[in-house]
Amino acid sequence: MDLQIHHIGIVVDDIDRAKAVYENWFGLNVKGRYRVGEFNAECAFIRVGNTYIELVKPLGEDGLKKFLDKHGSGTLHHICYIVDDLEEGWKYLKEKGLRSITGEPRSTCTFDKAMFFHPKDTGNVLIEFVTKAACPLPK
Repeated sequence: MDLQIHHIGIVVDDIDRAKAVYENWFGLNVKGRYRVGEFNAECAFIRVGNTYIELVKPLGEDGLKKFLDKHGSGTLHHICYIVDDLEEGWKYLKEKGLRSITGEPRSTCTFDKAMFFHPKDTGNVLIEFVTKAACPLPK
């Protein structure tokens, strides 16, 4: 399976403060900012070369907020990989014994189709798959 990193998700408690670090220290700019209702979060994407950093701020008291409280702001939350065929990637990993948190591939606010794999199966790192055709972030 051919993989390319699309973005690295970092959970933060203050998206504006985190954004300022990347802008002021590294001269990077936010390329997109979204409210993602299905995950009860606000996200900001920062382009770094051929990939992105996604700053993820929980907006409620659900699982993402619990993750932030447990691990702290600025912690790696997930790695998102681009795959050529999402269904094929899902089938491949399912055969390897990995469990999908999202079930079958589904639409999200930022991607046409995406899916997440359980961190207990992936070395304690949440893994997200998206397809190349479903990567609308600006350059």
